[in-house]
Amino acid sequence: MPEAPEISALLTTYNRAHLLPRVLAALAAQRLGHDRFEVIVIDDGSTDETQAVLSSWANRLPMRIARQSQSGLAAAKNLGIFLSRAPILVFLDDDDVADPNLLVGHLAAHLRHPDFNVAVLGHTDLEAEVARLPVMRHVTGNGGQLFSHGWMKPGQMLSFREFWGGRSSCKRSLLIDHGVFNPIFRFGCEDIELAWRLNKVGLRVVYEPSARATMIRGLTFDDFCRRAMRQGRSQWAFATLHGTREVREYCEIDRALVTWPQVKTDFAAILRWAASLDRMMLQRGTSAPPLSGATQAELDEAYSTAFFLCRAKGIADAVFQPPIFRRPEELPVSRMGFLDWGVRA
Repeated sequence: MPEAPEISALLTTYNRAHLLPRVLAALAAQRLGHDRFEVIVIDDGSTDETQAVLSSWANRLPMRIARQSQSGLAAAKNLGIFLSRAPILVFLDDDDVADPNLLVGHLAAHLRHPDFNVAVLGHTDLEAEVARLPVMRHVTGNGGQLFSHGWMKPGQMLSFREFWGGRSSCKRSLLIDHGVFNPIFRFGCEDIELAWRLNKVGLRVVYEPSARATMIRGLTFDDFCRRAMRQGRSQWAFATLHGTREVREYCEIDRALVTWPQVKTDFAAILRWAASLDRMMLQRGTSAPPLSGATQAELDEAYSTAFFLCRAKGIADAVFQPPIFRRPEELPVSRMGFLDWGVRA
């Protein structure tokens, strides 16, 4: 039997066949020898050409491919965990292209921090074309709704709140001995809910910016509204499972339940206003001069308000509908209110 690898890269994917060639090529170009790592791809029930793309790369990477009926992100990650053979696991997203030193960076950080309860957070940049999108600048900058590294310093020890999916690594023993992802979370909160449970055994997260990747998929304003609604439902499930004050505050439960009844009649208008600002920014183009401080602040506030209210709607919907930890099926767009907003669905 071949010797076990030093690090397992777990790549969960769903209907991203058009992105996978770049993602897999970057893993094939890692500066870590192919005999020292493995790639485990978990296809969460894709209906596009994902399987064909993966098959075409099977002989170019130390890769194993697993396919499951669509069960969500947490279940897919768990399958990868149990299939892995290395003592270090790194979780990857299917829209991120790894820097050649990504695996080396994660592995070196774990060698410096060998304690079982120390995880590593890598760094994610945006591809230039993606970074030009105003909403992407916001959610990875002042908004921080996606990820934001600006306040972190190399080697800084962070909390369970920074165990971010798709850009973190940990010891396999930490998960096998102390808990894996909760499969009720089909999207959103699966990473932080696990980190909350691992916090009981002293989870710490160290920031390692040399473990870099680049996000190559841009999301629109509408994409983030959908994402925020789903996130809100997951936040309600998280808070229901762990009803502490800290979790409720992290999940914005009380703020959402107080705010939503006051604004729900104006919800569509608020989203239309934010969407109109987003369109104006897109129409300015990249050659336009930078925004003034006041205009940038207004744009950031519009984005933040819209995305919070979408999360609040997701939370409020979850309160009055069967909790997702009993029925994990996702609501179709038509039942999430998108057809009533006057915003593109």
